[in-house]
Amino acid sequence: MHDLTLGPEGRGTLVELLHQLVVSAGLVTTVQTSTGIPETVAEIVEAAPRLSEDHDITSGGLIVSRVGMYRIVWGVVSHPGGSLAVLTPLPAYEGQPSDWTGHYMREVLDPVLALSKRGHRTGGGGNGGVTDEEFARAFRVAYI
Repeated sequence: MHDLTLGPEGRGTLVELLHQLVVSAGLVTTVQTSTGIPETVAEIVEAAPRLSEDHDITSGGLIVSRVGMYRIVWGVVSHPGGSLAVLTPLPAYEGQPSDWTGHYMREVLDPVLALSKRGHRTGGGGNGGVTDEEFARAFRVAYI
């Protein structure tokens, strides 16, 4: 695992919110592309269309997608070589049984990880770290 470090340009922005997700969540999925934010969002939604069915965008820029029995909190930011996305699954409510995890894997996790077949870098992480060293390096210089 590689520590995810927040660079000075990311403080007080969506970059910091994504950093907080990685620090506080036990599981995140990461995507690194060489394209802009709109293209990256479009590819993620194309891969996992349920993310767009019922969603809100918070004042800080996070996207909260409600997908059946769970939620995905996610966002996309820029870095000098393209875009970085972090997606975090959460149960729909506190104390919910874990039967939603299989749905999450089929509907979001596996399709998003399959973006690697399109030339994008995908990985995972949580608890402050990510599996992809290049993603961690790019995140240090991420911006809005």
